[in-house]
Amino acid sequence: MVKIKGYYQLPGRLPQAVDFDALFDRAFLRRFTRYRSFERFLAGGHFRVRSQAEFEALPEEAMDAYVRRVTRFSSWKEMLDTATDLYARRQLLKEQAPS
Repeated sequence: MVKIKGYYQLPGRLPQAVDFDALFDRAFLRRFTRYRSFERFLAGGHFRVRSQAEFEALPEEAMDAYVRRVTRFSSWKEMLDTATDLYARRQLLKEQAPS
């Protein structure tokens, strides 16, 4: 399995790297897709990704069309933004939870 990373930023903080397996966790994928892992999501669209560079080189138009076909999102950016927002909220809640 290839580890793909993205970035998220909490208010007033520097951007943080995050694995897409955490960003697109099982709960997110079950809620918005029919897949249980980001790797399977990519495979369902016949995207062969063996590195971060290969993922970043995927044609955005192809990702958009695939996302529209298998999710309720209108684009890959909308799906990524939603996952990032939900992930950032979870991180904020963890930080604010009493120790």
